[in-house]
Amino acid sequence: MNKVLLFVKDFELGTRISSTLIDRGFQVEFSDEQTDPSKFTDDIKMAIVDMDEKIFLSVGLVSELNRRGLKVIGTMEQVKNRNQTKLKSVGCDLMLPKKSFVKNLPNIISELIS
Repeated sequence: MNKVLLFVKDFELGTRISSTLIDRGFQVEFSDEQTDPSKFTDDIKMAIVDMDEKIFLSVGLVSELNRRGLKVIGTMEQVKNRNQTKLKSVGCDLMLPKKSFVKNLPNIISELIS
């Protein structure tokens, strides 16, 4: 079974995302700044990162996830061009505003992981 890493601290957002993913047959694993990337298993296909959390708004995190071959999706209340450009340059596949993110998650999954 494919896994998705969630770098999300907001309980409500994390619940909504994980419910959608579980309904689509994915296993969900919550991660944080203490997560050791060397422990990622091969069945992890994607990482979803809440970029509104300053600890996760990191070029280092995104580039490490990308280096490990994961699709990286970032979400923010308001996507700022400066952040989007910087994060996409190191491997963020998609940045979306939170308002449309959960609603469009099933389509995003089918586009990025197929």
